[in-house]
Amino acid sequence: MVFYMKSLIEIGSKYPSSKNKYGFIQIYEKYFKDIKDQKLNILEIGIDKGDSLRIWRDYFPNAKICGLDIDKKDFHINGVEFFFGDQSDKDFLNSIIDKYNKFDIIIDDGSHNIRDQIISFNILFRKLIKHGMYVIEDASQYKAMKNLNLDNLKFGSKEILFSIIKGNFNERKYLSKDDIKKLGSKIKKIHVKKGKFTQKGINISEIIFVEKL
Repeated sequence: MVFYMKSLIEIGSKYPSSKNKYGFIQIYEKYFKDIKDQKLNILEIGIDKGDSLRIWRDYFPNAKICGLDIDKKDFHINGVEFFFGDQSDKDFLNSIIDKYNKFDIIIDDGSHNIRDQIISFNILFRKLIKHGMYVIEDASQYKAMKNLNLDNLKFGSKEILFSIIKGNFNERKYLSKDDIKKLGSKIKKIHVKKGKFTQKGINISEIIFVEKL
């Protein structure tokens, strides 16, 4: 008997996630298609209405999947574990790490605040497996929303992450010298893709893929 394996695009079309509308699903398919049947631990920051987590659950049939959100939800998703807390709270993040130990994929679709993105990355990237993937969605949204850049930086998470490997000290923020050294020794490559999400005439849907050595 031959089983037809659904693509991420097909699965994504079942759910009203913004990842469909803004072209993210097509981007993710290219990165995840070769590992979809593996036993993985996946964490997504940002639950919203849960559609993104439902997509991952259906696409990765052998994965353990959990979602994190600052706001408690009044629903559950079969096969997905929820955690509620602040994505910049080190103790809270460590409590998730204590349970799962390591992650294969981490996706930050949370607050989209530069500070939160970098603090979460600093804590969680170290807990990726070798060759694991850390993803930050809508990394350029701060350009259209000032509340996502409360320190009035002239750059965002993308520039901060590239500064770790390129040595641009003017664009390093929220990281100590020791953090930079440890992160820099573990980053294999950074890829940046763009979706189709615009706000105030600005494409705010940059997606950063950080691959671990």
